[in-house]
Amino acid sequence: MLFSNFEFFLFFGVVFFLYWYVLPWAFPVEERRLSAIHIFLLIASYVFYMSWDWRFGGLILISTYVDFLAGRIIHTSDKKLYRILALNTSLIVNLIFILGFFKYYNFLSSSLNEVMNGFFGFPNTLPILDIILPVGVSFYTFQSLSYTIDIYRKVIESEKSFIKFALFVSFFPQLVAGPIVTAKTFLPQLSGTKKLEDIPFRKAIRYFLMGYFKKVILSDNVSPISDLIYSNPGAYSTEAAWLAAFLFWVQVYCDFSGYTDMAYSVALLLGFELPENFRMPYISRSITEHWRRWHITLSTWLRDYVYISMGGSRAGVFRYRFNLWFTMFVGGVWHGANWTFVVWGSIQGGLLLLESFLKEFREKYIHFDYSRFTPFLNTFRWIYTTFLTVTVGTCFRSDSLEKEWILLQKMFIYSEGILRPYMLKTGIPVILIVFAAHWIGYFIFEKKKEWKIPAKIEFALYPLVILLFSLFTPDHEIPFIYFQF
Repeated sequence: MLFSNFEFFLFFGVVFFLYWYVLPWAFPVEERRLSAIHIFLLIASYVFYMSWDWRFGGLILISTYVDFLAGRIIHTSDKKLYRILALNTSLIVNLIFILGFFKYYNFLSSSLNEVMNGFFGFPNTLPILDIILPVGVSFYTFQSLSYTIDIYRKVIESEKSFIKFALFVSFFPQLVAGPIVTAKTFLPQLSGTKKLEDIPFRKAIRYFLMGYFKKVILSDNVSPISDLIYSNPGAYSTEAAWLAAFLFWVQVYCDFSGYTDMAYSVALLLGFELPENFRMPYISRSITEHWRRWHITLSTWLRDYVYISMGGSRAGVFRYRFNLWFTMFVGGVWHGANWTFVVWGSIQGGLLLLESFLKEFREKYIHFDYSRFTPFLNTFRWIYTTFLTVTVGTCFRSDSLEKEWILLQKMFIYSEGILRPYMLKTGIPVILIVFAAHWIGYFIFEKKKEWKIPAKIEFALYPLVILLFSLFTPDHEIPFIYFQF
């Protein structure tokens, strides 16, 4: 059930009507109405999630029950051993039994089989299983883990209501592709009833239309071109290889941030506010800044629950460097079970290390007033960051390291090959739109340049916007990229 298709509009229309009109009428007493709303949203969330495969509901229920029970033990037990055992149980169930098995078992098995066959002549040491990857499993396991870890750190208390905790884990707007929401930011929003008159409808509609435009109009139109070139990079020219690199750079941003915008809108229409997940990442002037703007909730989660847990910057110089690199390595592996993600995460960690070295070297040894060169330096840094994110991003998209190597050769060693005119006519305008939108967004969201439109004019324009969207909506339906993670 995709946010952009009719099935979801029908589903959400029913949820919205029952949530705002039927339940308040059926349960006039506020306390009972609040409980009924939580149960209703929980049922709706499970219906939404199980629309992909009914078996997914059992898996998320297991994760929810284990972490709810572990949280209660950690919070109420006087014995440190029990608290440690409960936390470790949560970690083992989520990271090994659920995430490890469903997402990484076949990858590890096939890698081990290749090693055993190549060095010792033992083929098929471990069986390859027909495993269906549950949609969004990486997101809800990380969310649920943040709850038990925060209780162990005494940041929050355990939730007494299983219904409320289960709703936190499975809340459908952000369930399958984020943003990653922590218990300390979401559970307090369940404490009181919402009022329909408090919903910022204009803001919600704007975010949904913006997300639809990013995902369907931009990402879905360039996705077939990018996929075609990445599927057989050796057949295409150097120009086509660079086009594919830039198109995926556009595609993954518009696809993922488009989902986030629509998720934010849907949650807002129900009275909940989700955390920011993207902040114009392609205006970044360093890889470090890029990761402060890209998939912010994942970067924050990795910082809070991996980097800080390992000692962060408080450890020694070598350990601090390792913590920084390892955190990004984990981020790479989190994205998928493929050696391309291992390499991609390692490179991202290496780039962060390089930038931290250069920053310390400049602050310690170079004493020079750069102020008059600021415009030139900012432009250079932006070009440098864009070049690296586009180039390294090819490893994220490639199906294998072999195809990644072929694509890089095509990009940096000129060669002739296929380049269809329609690829340029579709791809280049979309790339330019993303560039322009980032700089417009910079002035709106960071420079606070307001452009006030009267409500009557705005709502009068919506039919025209919908008509234009329908004209540019492709016939094919493409799932969100991050559903596979």
